[in-house]
Amino acid sequence: MSKSALTVRGSKDIVQKVMLDKNEIFADVLNGFIFKGQQVIKPDMLTDTNTTSYYKANGEIHGQDRDVAKLLTIGDKKVVILLVGIENQTRPDKHMPARVMNYDAAAYRYQLTKSKTLYPVLTLVVYYGKEAWNYSRNLLGNIELQKLPREMRQLISDYEIKAFYRVSDLSAPELDQRFKSAFFCLAEYFIQTNAGEEYHPSAKKLSVEDIMLLLDMMNSLSGTHAYDELIRQLEEKDKNEVTTMTEVLPQFIQVKIDRAKKENTEEVTAKVTEQVTKDHLFNILNTTNLTPDKAMDLLGIPAADRPMYKELLKKK
Repeated sequence: MSKSALTVRGSKDIVQKVMLDKNEIFADVLNGFIFKGQQVIKPDMLTDTNTTSYYKANGEIHGQDRDVAKLLTIGDKKVVILLVGIENQTRPDKHMPARVMNYDAAAYRYQLTKSKTLYPVLTLVVYYGKEAWNYSRNLLGNIELQKLPREMRQLISDYEIKAFYRVSDLSAPELDQRFKSAFFCLAEYFIQTNAGEEYHPSAKKLSVEDIMLLLDMMNSLSGTHAYDELIRQLEEKDKNEVTTMTEVLPQFIQVKIDRAKKENTEEVTAKVTEQVTKDHLFNILNTTNLTPDKAMDLLGIPAADRPMYKELLKKK
């Protein structure tokens, strides 16, 4: 079973892991957020590592699982210099510093069972949500200390999430500069939808497999199944074929139109069809070098309807 097929039928947690587990995308996230688009981390510097750790509580063994983690290596001998994990968040969580501390502590504990020499552990928290993250990113910022004597408060160790990145804080130029992989489209999706807009993908070239993983991730993080039908259609294509989100737009648009037919009258459906098609037409022209006629070819707009859309383009 391919990873793409697995994600369609897998749990929400599995879906979120499969896309970022690809070295090319994992490296792109590190380069985009930490190095602001400089290609410092190469995919071949990353190797897989265990994401599950265990602890005992109330006499029982419990597991805790990172979203995704990799070992960063250097040289021909692949010397490990860092363990880095990525945690996806769609909602603010006041206990996130404690969770990150647990993940990192478990990674250090595991190292101690294998060697006396430790390498550092870094956890990135990537936040996709719309609402502001109003909780402290320090452990002690979420803990009541006022009842402790002042002399004891200053002795309590703190733990901070230093690598915290909110996707919606990125501007369109920053997004384009920083990310080269399918993560660009994922971030673009949340920036647009968090702003209350319909998603209009840019013309970034991706493999069909990456587009399917992207659509799975969008479904999972948004808590919808809006793109299931499009994923099923794409499964029939060559997974290595290079394309863009705009080139799968005819199917993308048809899914929305079919949904409108089920939920509305013919008159409303016609208006939805016109609006959806117009929006995607404008977006294609803004993100590609296609002529209006070529863009309408891409969207499969009938010849009889083209004069209307050309008039709409003049008014834009």
